[in-house]
Amino acid sequence: MREERLATGGAIIAAVAASLCCIGPLIFAGLGLGAFSAAAAFEGARPYLLGAAVLLLAFGFYRAYFRRGAACAPGEACAVKPASRAGRVGLWVGAFAVLAFALSPYYAGHVAAFMHRQPPAAAQPAGVANTEGASSEAALQTVTVVVEGMDCSSCEVPIRSALEKTPGVRSAEVSYERGDARVEYDPKQTGVSQIKRAIDSTGYKAK
Repeated sequence: MREERLATGGAIIAAVAASLCCIGPLIFAGLGLGAFSAAAAFEGARPYLLGAAVLLLAFGFYRAYFRRGAACAPGEACAVKPASRAGRVGLWVGAFAVLAFALSPYYAGHVAAFMHRQPPAAAQPAGVANTEGASSEAALQTVTVVVEGMDCSSCEVPIRSALEKTPGVRSAEVSYERGDARVEYDPKQTGVSQIKRAIDSTGYKAK
């Protein structure tokens, strides 16, 4: 029983660690803690952590369903106690939890898009011309920066947040599929080097 619990707990911990590259940015963004700079570091370890989770689950299922005890009389020291119903239920719950974390790259992006959804801007009253805004818009420039280290669409969240907090940046579009960030900025307030530093501060690499 104890071995099954340890295997289940270890598998869940390994799966959570393997998924931090995707769920880490979401957790930090949801808590308002800024960028999760270690997200990129967990990507390299993801296959090994998921492999460890699978092995631990396999061990737990073997102990719960397939292990046979040594030949001895019931009640003797060599007798093996069968896994309880609660232990087997916990093992299956752990298996589904590991599966959910393993599949996080496929749904984390939709969660990130929902969390970062912006309310529509207020409409300009009819007949009122905003000449000051028009002149400033004409002076804006756009740059596309290649970003390395993104492994799923939830990685877009901390990068976009860091760029939008950079003085002079008017808008930022980050794409995991393209592997870049398109930034519209005011060259009088910021430049490409500052934009790249903002991206680097999130743990990803701007090229």
